[in-house]
Amino acid sequence: MTIVVGYPPNRRDKSVLSLAALLARSSGEDIVVSTVAPTPWPPGVVREDTAYQSQIDDMTESALAQARADLPSDVPATFTTVKARSTPTGLMEAAEQHQAALIAVGSSAAGLFGHIALSSVADRLLHSSPIPVALAPRGFRAADIGKVTRITVAYTGSEQSDLLLRAAGDLARRFGVAIRLASFGVQHAPPMTARFRTESADVVEEWKANIQAAARRVLDGDEPNVVIGQGSDWEMALNDIDWDDGELLVIGSSESGPVARVFLGSRAAKIIRHTPVPVVIVPRDAAESYQQ
Repeated sequence: MTIVVGYPPNRRDKSVLSLAALLARSSGEDIVVSTVAPTPWPPGVVREDTAYQSQIDDMTESALAQARADLPSDVPATFTTVKARSTPTGLMEAAEQHQAALIAVGSSAAGLFGHIALSSVADRLLHSSPIPVALAPRGFRAADIGKVTRITVAYTGSEQSDLLLRAAGDLARRFGVAIRLASFGVQHAPPMTARFRTESADVVEEWKANIQAAARRVLDGDEPNVVIGQGSDWEMALNDIDWDDGELLVIGSSESGPVARVFLGSRAAKIIRHTPVPVVIVPRDAAESYQQ
Protein backbone atom coordinates (compact mmCIF):
# COMPACT_ATOMS: atom_id res chain seq x y z
CA MET A 1 0.00 0.00 0.00
CA THR A 2 1.19 3.48 -0.80
CA ILE A 3 1.00 5.72 2.24
CA VAL A 4 0.11 9.39 1.78
CA VAL A 5 1.50 11.45 4.64
CA GLY A 6 -0.15 14.76 5.44
CA TYR A 7 2.64 17.13 6.46
CA PRO A 8 1.59 20.55 7.83
CA PRO A 9 3.01 23.60 6.02
CA ASN A 10 3.12 25.76 9.14
CA ARG A 11 4.88 23.62 11.75
CA ARG A 12 7.28 20.73 12.18
CA ASP A 13 5.72 17.29 12.72
CA LYS A 14 8.18 14.45 13.19
CA SER A 15 5.54 12.19 14.75
CA VAL A 16 3.62 11.52 11.53
CA LEU A 17 6.87 10.90 9.64
CA SER A 18 7.96 8.46 12.33
CA LEU A 19 4.64 6.61 12.07
CA ALA A 20 4.86 6.51 8.27
CA ALA A 21 8.41 5.12 8.49
CA LEU A 22 7.22 2.44 10.93
CA LEU A 23 4.45 1.38 8.55
CA ALA A 24 6.69 1.50 5.46
CA ARG A 25 9.43 -0.61 7.05
CA SER A 26 6.84 -3.18 8.10
CA SER A 27 5.00 -3.35 4.78
CA GLY A 28 7.74 -2.49 2.25
CA GLU A 29 5.44 0.05 0.61
CA ASP A 30 6.06 3.56 -0.69
CA ILE A 31 5.58 6.87 1.10
CA VAL A 32 4.28 10.07 -0.50
CA VAL A 33 4.72 13.11 1.76
CA SER A 34 2.20 15.78 0.76
CA THR A 35 1.87 19.38 1.88
CA VAL A 36 -1.36 21.09 0.85
CA ALA A 37 -1.31 24.69 -0.39
CA PRO A 38 -4.48 26.73 -0.89
CA THR A 39 -5.82 27.06 -4.43
CA PRO A 40 -5.80 30.69 -5.66
CA TRP A 41 -9.26 32.17 -5.12
CA PRO A 42 -11.24 32.83 -7.17
CA PRO A 43 -9.80 30.35 -9.70
CA GLY A 44 -9.03 31.63 -13.16
CA VAL A 45 -8.27 35.29 -12.36
CA VAL A 46 -5.52 36.78 -14.48
CA ARG A 47 -3.93 38.98 -11.82
CA GLU A 48 -2.92 37.09 -8.73
CA ASP A 49 -1.45 38.40 -5.54
CA THR A 50 2.09 37.40 -6.45
CA ALA A 51 3.49 38.34 -3.06
CA TYR A 52 0.96 36.11 -1.30
CA GLN A 53 1.54 33.24 -3.74
CA SER A 54 5.29 33.59 -3.28
CA GLN A 55 4.83 33.40 0.47
CA ILE A 56 2.74 30.23 0.13
CA ASP A 57 5.32 28.65 -2.18
CA ASP A 58 8.14 29.46 0.24
CA MET A 59 6.18 28.01 3.14
CA THR A 60 5.38 24.72 1.38
CA GLU A 61 8.92 24.34 0.04
CA SER A 62 10.31 24.95 3.52
CA ALA A 63 7.89 22.38 4.97
CA LEU A 64 8.92 19.72 2.47
CA ALA A 65 12.59 20.48 3.06
CA GLN A 66 12.03 19.96 6.79
CA ALA A 67 10.17 16.71 6.08
CA ARG A 68 13.07 15.46 3.95
CA ALA A 69 15.46 16.21 6.80
CA ASP A 70 13.29 14.55 9.46
CA LEU A 71 12.19 11.40 7.62
CA PRO A 72 14.51 8.50 8.54
CA SER A 73 17.14 8.03 5.85
CA ASP A 74 16.36 4.31 5.39
CA VAL A 75 12.83 5.04 4.15
CA PRO A 76 12.53 6.22 0.51
CA ALA A 77 9.78 8.73 -0.20
CA THR A 78 8.32 11.14 -2.74
CA PHE A 79 7.62 14.73 -1.66
CA THR A 80 4.81 16.70 -3.29
CA THR A 81 2.78 19.89 -2.97
CA VAL A 82 -0.96 19.61 -3.58
CA LYS A 83 -3.15 22.63 -4.30
CA ALA A 84 -6.70 22.30 -3.00
CA ARG A 85 -9.54 24.21 -1.33
CA SER A 86 -8.77 22.54 1.99
CA THR A 87 -6.12 20.27 3.48
CA PRO A 88 -8.41 17.22 3.90
CA THR A 89 -9.59 17.59 0.28
CA GLY A 90 -6.00 17.88 -0.91
CA LEU A 91 -4.88 14.78 0.98
CA MET A 92 -7.79 12.73 -0.37
CA GLU A 93 -6.99 13.94 -3.90
CA ALA A 94 -3.33 12.97 -3.39
CA ALA A 95 -4.42 9.55 -2.14
CA GLU A 96 -6.56 9.04 -5.23
CA GLN A 97 -3.79 10.22 -7.55
CA HIS A 98 -1.21 7.86 -6.03
CA GLN A 99 -3.70 5.01 -5.51
CA ALA A 100 -2.91 5.06 -1.82
CA ALA A 101 -4.39 2.59 0.62
CA LEU A 102 -3.86 4.77 3.69
CA ILE A 103 -3.53 8.42 4.77
CA ALA A 104 -1.34 9.22 7.79
CA VAL A 105 -1.64 12.44 9.80
CA GLY A 106 -0.34 13.73 13.11
CA SER A 107 -2.02 15.14 16.19
CA SER A 108 -2.96 18.69 17.02
CA ALA A 109 -0.09 20.74 18.45
CA ALA A 110 -2.38 21.60 21.36
CA GLY A 111 -2.79 17.96 22.43
CA LEU A 112 -1.20 16.11 25.32
CA PHE A 113 2.21 14.59 24.69
CA GLY A 114 1.97 10.86 24.02
CA HIS A 115 -1.73 10.93 23.09
CA ILE A 116 -3.80 11.63 20.00
CA ALA A 117 -5.56 14.98 19.79
CA LEU A 118 -7.70 15.41 16.70
CA SER A 119 -6.81 18.45 14.63
CA SER A 120 -9.42 19.96 12.32
CA VAL A 121 -7.73 18.15 9.42
CA ALA A 122 -7.81 14.77 11.18
CA ASP A 123 -11.39 15.28 12.32
CA ARG A 124 -12.53 16.02 8.77
CA LEU A 125 -10.66 13.00 7.38
CA LEU A 126 -12.19 10.76 10.03
CA HIS A 127 -15.65 11.69 8.81
CA SER A 128 -15.06 11.67 5.07
CA SER A 129 -12.06 9.59 3.96
CA PRO A 130 -12.85 6.61 1.69
CA ILE A 131 -9.65 4.83 2.79
CA PRO A 132 -8.14 4.05 6.20
CA VAL A 133 -6.59 6.87 8.21
CA ALA A 134 -3.60 6.42 10.54
CA LEU A 135 -3.13 8.82 13.46
CA ALA A 136 0.16 9.43 15.25
CA PRO A 137 0.20 10.41 18.95
CA ARG A 138 1.85 13.74 19.64
CA GLY A 139 5.59 13.22 20.05
CA PHE A 140 5.51 9.67 18.66
CA ARG A 141 8.93 8.26 17.78
CA ALA A 142 9.73 4.87 16.29
CA ALA A 143 13.48 5.16 15.73
CA ASP A 144 14.31 2.48 18.31
CA ILE A 145 11.37 0.28 17.33
CA GLY A 146 11.93 -0.07 13.60
CA LYS A 147 8.80 -2.02 12.71
CA VAL A 148 5.30 -2.74 13.91
CA THR A 149 5.46 -5.27 16.77
CA ARG A 150 1.78 -6.16 17.31
CA ILE A 151 -1.71 -5.25 16.13
CA THR A 152 -4.57 -4.85 18.59
CA VAL A 153 -8.12 -4.78 17.22
CA ALA A 154 -10.95 -3.01 19.01
CA TYR A 155 -13.43 -5.89 18.77
CA THR A 156 -17.04 -6.23 19.92
CA GLY A 157 -18.17 -9.44 18.20
CA SER A 158 -20.57 -7.62 15.86
CA GLU A 159 -20.79 -8.39 12.15
CA GLN A 160 -18.91 -5.21 11.29
CA SER A 161 -16.12 -5.96 13.75
CA ASP A 162 -15.81 -9.44 12.18
CA LEU A 163 -14.98 -7.76 8.86
CA LEU A 164 -12.54 -5.48 10.68
CA LEU A 165 -10.90 -8.51 12.32
CA ARG A 166 -10.37 -10.18 8.94
CA ALA A 167 -8.80 -7.00 7.59
CA ALA A 168 -6.59 -6.59 10.65
CA GLY A 169 -5.59 -10.23 10.45
CA ASP A 170 -4.42 -9.77 6.89
CA LEU A 171 -2.54 -6.62 7.91
CA ALA A 172 -0.85 -8.55 10.74
CA ARG A 173 0.25 -11.24 8.28
CA ARG A 174 1.72 -8.61 5.98
CA PHE A 175 3.64 -7.11 8.90
CA GLY A 176 4.58 -10.52 10.28
CA VAL A 177 3.23 -9.75 13.76
CA ALA A 178 0.75 -11.21 16.25
CA ILE A 179 -2.79 -9.95 16.64
CA ARG A 180 -4.89 -9.56 19.78
CA LEU A 181 -8.43 -8.47 20.48
CA ALA A 182 -9.36 -5.73 22.94
CA SER A 183 -12.67 -4.57 24.31
CA PHE A 184 -13.26 -1.75 26.75
CA GLY A 185 -15.85 -1.15 29.44
CA VAL A 186 -16.41 2.10 31.30
CA GLN A 187 -18.27 1.77 34.57
CA HIS A 188 -18.87 5.26 35.94
CA ALA A 189 -19.99 3.97 39.36
CA PRO A 190 -17.53 1.18 40.30
CA PRO A 191 -18.70 -1.53 42.75
CA MET A 192 -17.81 -0.82 46.36
CA THR A 193 -18.27 -4.24 47.95
CA ALA A 194 -16.34 -7.47 47.59
CA ARG A 195 -19.48 -9.25 46.43
CA PHE A 196 -20.00 -6.80 43.61
CA ARG A 197 -16.32 -6.99 42.66
CA THR A 198 -16.62 -10.78 42.41
CA GLU A 199 -19.73 -10.49 40.27
CA SER A 200 -17.94 -7.96 38.06
CA ALA A 201 -15.03 -10.40 37.57
CA ASP A 202 -17.48 -13.13 36.56
CA VAL A 203 -19.08 -10.81 34.02
CA VAL A 204 -15.67 -9.97 32.55
CA GLU A 205 -14.76 -13.64 32.17
CA GLU A 206 -18.07 -14.34 30.43
CA TRP A 207 -17.53 -11.27 28.25
CA LYS A 208 -14.05 -12.48 27.29
CA ALA A 209 -15.33 -15.99 26.51
CA ASN A 210 -18.06 -14.61 24.25
CA ILE A 211 -15.54 -12.47 22.33
CA GLN A 212 -13.18 -15.42 21.93
CA ALA A 213 -15.98 -17.61 20.63
CA ALA A 214 -17.07 -14.97 18.11
CA ALA A 215 -13.49 -14.39 16.96
CA ARG A 216 -12.77 -18.11 16.52
CA ARG A 217 -15.47 -18.26 13.86
CA VAL A 218 -13.71 -15.47 11.96
CA LEU A 219 -10.19 -16.84 12.50
CA ASP A 220 -11.06 -20.41 11.39
CA GLY A 221 -10.72 -21.89 14.84
CA ASP A 222 -7.54 -20.09 15.95
CA GLU A 223 -7.59 -19.14 19.62
CA PRO A 224 -7.31 -15.35 19.83
CA ASN A 225 -5.61 -13.44 22.60
CA VAL A 226 -8.28 -11.27 24.25
CA VAL A 227 -7.86 -8.45 26.76
CA ILE A 228 -10.57 -6.43 28.52
CA GLY A 229 -9.86 -2.90 29.68
CA GLN A 230 -12.03 -1.59 32.51
CA GLY A 231 -12.21 1.67 34.38
CA SER A 232 -14.41 4.43 35.70
CA ASP A 233 -13.51 6.51 32.62
CA TRP A 234 -12.04 5.92 29.19
CA GLU A 235 -8.50 6.86 30.20
CA MET A 236 -8.50 4.24 32.97
CA ALA A 237 -10.04 1.62 30.68
CA LEU A 238 -7.37 2.15 28.01
CA ASN A 239 -4.59 2.14 30.60
CA ASP A 240 -5.96 -1.05 32.14
CA ILE A 241 -4.26 -3.13 29.44
CA ASP A 242 -0.59 -3.27 28.46
CA TRP A 243 0.67 -1.69 25.25
CA ASP A 244 3.90 -2.65 23.48
CA ASP A 245 6.30 -0.29 21.76
CA GLY A 246 5.55 -0.48 18.04
CA GLU A 247 1.94 -1.53 18.58
CA LEU A 248 -0.97 -0.38 16.40
CA LEU A 249 -4.61 -0.16 17.43
CA VAL A 250 -7.05 -0.87 14.59
CA ILE A 251 -10.59 0.51 14.91
CA GLY A 252 -13.57 0.26 12.59
CA SER A 253 -15.75 3.19 11.60
CA SER A 254 -19.19 3.77 13.05
CA GLU A 255 -21.81 1.14 12.19
CA SER A 256 -24.35 3.94 11.70
CA GLY A 257 -22.18 5.96 9.32
CA PRO A 258 -21.84 5.81 5.53
CA VAL A 259 -20.49 2.48 4.29
CA ALA A 260 -17.88 3.96 1.93
CA ARG A 261 -16.33 6.44 4.37
CA VAL A 262 -14.63 6.32 7.75
CA PHE A 263 -17.27 8.26 9.73
CA LEU A 264 -15.95 8.15 13.27
CA GLY A 265 -18.45 7.23 16.00
CA SER A 266 -18.47 8.71 19.51
CA ARG A 267 -17.18 5.51 21.17
CA ALA A 268 -14.28 5.22 18.72
CA ALA A 269 -13.47 8.91 19.22
CA LYS A 270 -13.19 8.38 22.98
CA ILE A 271 -10.92 5.37 22.50
CA ILE A 272 -8.69 7.28 20.09
CA ARG A 273 -8.24 10.24 22.44
CA HIS A 274 -7.02 8.00 25.27
CA THR A 275 -4.92 5.47 23.33
CA PRO A 276 -1.15 5.73 23.89
CA VAL A 277 -0.28 4.07 20.54
CA PRO A 278 -0.87 4.95 16.88
CA VAL A 279 -4.35 4.17 15.58
CA VAL A 280 -5.59 3.01 12.17
CA ILE A 281 -9.29 3.64 11.47
CA VAL A 282 -10.80 1.48 8.72
CA PRO A 283 -14.10 2.27 6.94
CA ARG A 284 -16.39 -0.68 6.32
CA ASP A 285 -16.10 -0.52 2.54
CA ALA A 286 -12.28 -0.38 2.64
CA ALA A 287 -11.77 -3.39 4.91
CA GLU A 288 -11.98 -5.82 1.98
CA SER A 289 -9.02 -4.13 0.26
CA TYR A 290 -6.70 -5.56 2.91
CA GLN A 291 -7.72 -9.08 1.94
CA GLN A 292 -6.83 -8.88 -1.75
